[in-house]
Amino acid sequence: MRLIEALRSHTRQQHEALHTHPLLNGLSNASLSMADFHRILLAFEAYYSHAEAACLAGWPEDVPNAPVLTWLGSDLAQHGLTSQAQHIPFLHPPIDTRSKLAGYLYTKQGSTLGGHVISRHLERQLGLIPRLDQWFFAGYGHDNGPNWKTFTAHIDAMGDALDPDEVLASARRAFETLAWFCDAFHDMKPIPLLLKTENLS
Repeated sequence: MRLIEALRSHTRQQHEALHTHPLLNGLSNASLSMADFHRILLAFEAYYSHAEAACLAGWPEDVPNAPVLTWLGSDLAQHGLTSQAQHIPFLHPPIDTRSKLAGYLYTKQGSTLGGHVISRHLERQLGLIPRLDQWFFAGYGHDNGPNWKTFTAHIDAMGDALDPDEVLASARRAFETLAWFCDAFHDMKPIPLLLKTENLS
């Protein structure tokens, strides 16, 4: 079995749990409000702030590595939000081997494929234009698919250089950690949505 196929199989449960998470439900139905969207943005930005800081292993520059914090930074600026990452204490385990990084990036790069569908929903539901009013879920735009193919081809090419067990464990941990952040923001009532305009007063 190809490692990409093993990743898909061994993370299915964690992946599907995110699809039905109460914080994220609105990303696929008509219940989504702008306040819900803001809460979701802050949850993802907090998660990726911790996860990206934990990435200590190197990755080839010519292989896609989605700039999620850049996209999320654009979203927070567009919607007048301030990062809440520093208010969520979380000690992310180090992603300090190429195998751990491959597992983490599988979840991050893979999210751009689902994000393309979510992006269209955000435009219909909230009138948010991809790569104008919202960036994170829009991802690479039309290049989401090609970049995913480049990424999976690289995983295939690495072959024995990766420890399959470590890759799979890292991918499962990534999904579970994201779910933890979604839990935290869903249960935070009221969530401290610190608008930049409020910070100026």
